[in-house]
Amino acid sequence: MATALAMPIPTSPTPQKRPRLPIATASGLLALLSEPDPTLVQHALTKLLSVVDTLWHEVAEALPDLEAIAEGGALGGEEEEDNDDTSMAVDNSTGAAAVVFDTLTRQKAAALASRVFFHLEEPRQALRLALESGNEYFNVLSPKVEDEAYVERLVNAAIGEYVKKRRGEFDGATVVSGGAVKEEEEEEELDMDKLQSVVHLMFERCYQDGHYGHALGVAFESMEKDKVAEILDRLLTSSSSTSGSEEKVVSTLKYALQSAQTLITSKNFRVEALTLVASTLEQLVLSKNGDYSSTNTKEAACTLVLCRQILGEAEAVGKMITLLIDATTKATDEEGEDTALLGLQLCFDIVDSGDEAFVTKVAQCLPKQVVVEGSSGETDANDTRSEITWAYFSNAHRVLTGGFTSELSLSFLYKNSNFDKLIMTNLKKALEERGMSRNSVLHNCAVTAHGYLTAGTTNDSFLRDNLDWMKKASNWYVVFLCCWLLCVTCQYSTQSH
Repeated sequence: MATALAMPIPTSPTPQKRPRLPIATASGLLALLSEPDPTLVQHALTKLLSVVDTLWHEVAEALPDLEAIAEGGALGGEEEEDNDDTSMAVDNSTGAAAVVFDTLTRQKAAALASRVFFHLEEPRQALRLALESGNEYFNVLSPKVEDEAYVERLVNAAIGEYVKKRRGEFDGATVVSGGAVKEEEEEEELDMDKLQSVVHLMFERCYQDGHYGHALGVAFESMEKDKVAEILDRLLTSSSSTSGSEEKVVSTLKYALQSAQTLITSKNFRVEALTLVASTLEQLVLSKNGDYSSTNTKEAACTLVLCRQILGEAEAVGKMITLLIDATTKATDEEGEDTALLGLQLCFDIVDSGDEAFVTKVAQCLPKQVVVEGSSGETDANDTRSEITWAYFSNAHRVLTGGFTSELSLSFLYKNSNFDKLIMTNLKKALEERGMSRNSVLHNCAVTAHGYLTAGTTNDSFLRDNLDWMKKASNWYVVFLCCWLLCVTCQYSTQSH
């Protein structure tokens, strides 16, 4: 018996869902905001939040209603009576119950209004409402991709307002013009606790991303000593837990030193901030246990000396230079020599600063070799250091207080001087032939030209050979002559007298 072939049963095609068309207008959703049912209002706010970035110009017309919902008040002109008893009586006579919005609805209304103000380029008003919207709609730590521009702009506004308020608290009340007072009174005050929470969340975000320099900049501008100490502690902790991050730590501390000198206007807070930076640098350097061979450690040591020098702490500077020179006894010959030469270079930098009193104090903090006369001759009482180390200390004293830098500078200028005595002789003869008077301006110009040609070289042979010609200067030109003599012999104090 033949069997019938199994024929496929025809099926109707599966209907495909049509893609939803984007909402072209928000008028219908805005109309729901005036409904007495809180559920409808919440639904309208949810839908409006999804289209506010494109239809914000329409939603802007309902800003008063949105702010009223966010504040928990009535909508659109329902609060015309100031007396609460009268309004309640009206409500009882009409039989309408007062609309009470829950926290979620109020947060959505605040978030929606904040978005509108953001598009209207009013970040302060947007921030005021964003602080009321909660973490769900204003997530500082991990914002959504589509919310990054919004969150970034409001965080910047929050930092600006927070810095402004913190500086006002740190500096105390200041007297401003009447216009400024009026403008400040018209602006609605922002909640300081909520601003602080946003800024502190931004600090945590910087910790996660490793942007400690950004966090330090905000802490410096807001003058928060506790936050500066916290950031520096986090920085050291991250360097110890992560390998290869020492270079980043040193660069961040160098940036902190530069920022503390430029961003901080208060002298007292600048000293406190520099003290914290110096303490962190010292911990980083001392953690190497005398091994200063790495480039990062040397940069940290140089930055530490500069920071202590700015603070005027000569003893700490002397201690750091001593540690660098003493490294010659703990490292290999090449590494120890490089570290000791770094200490000598720091001595040159200190002398170049021009503060002779500070240089003298640093020299007094460096150790000196003491020689004791014994029965068998001269013996070194400080036998813990080698002769090479003491030689470096002797050179350090010579650089700081022995006039070695002046000798180097004088030697360089003298060897590279292109002064031609014949030019000055011809110039003097030309002035004499013209019969210029002794108080002539050209006579002073000739002395000035000689000063420029021989500045810092101590080459005053032309003036010594022509003392009679020099005496022609009179009145104020005598003062100018003395000044140029000092410029010529400024590198050699024994001859400058």
